[in-house]
Amino acid sequence: MIAREAEIHGIDLRLCGEMAGDPMCVAILIGLGYRHLSMNGRSVARVKYLLRRIDYAEAENLAQRSLEAQLATEVRHQVAAFMERRGMGGLIRGGL
Repeated sequence: MIAREAEIHGIDLRLCGEMAGDPMCVAILIGLGYRHLSMNGRSVARVKYLLRRIDYAEAENLAQRSLEAQLATEVRHQVAAFMERRGMGGLIRGGL
């Protein structure tokens, strides 16, 4: 994985853009090892809310299952279920 290789070689890896501010993507990105995310100001509160409630080991498991999925719809379903189980469904339904 890119994030792990960057860490091994002492490279400061950052992700910038819409993906970094999307809670569904952030759940996977954290599991993939990304720790520096740059996003627009409107996304910061939602992403901070998510990060305070996410378990990194569970995020790694989610990322692994997402990589093994055959379809994008499977990934969306897995992430939605992950967030619903943690009481964060409002982040993807627009409730928060």
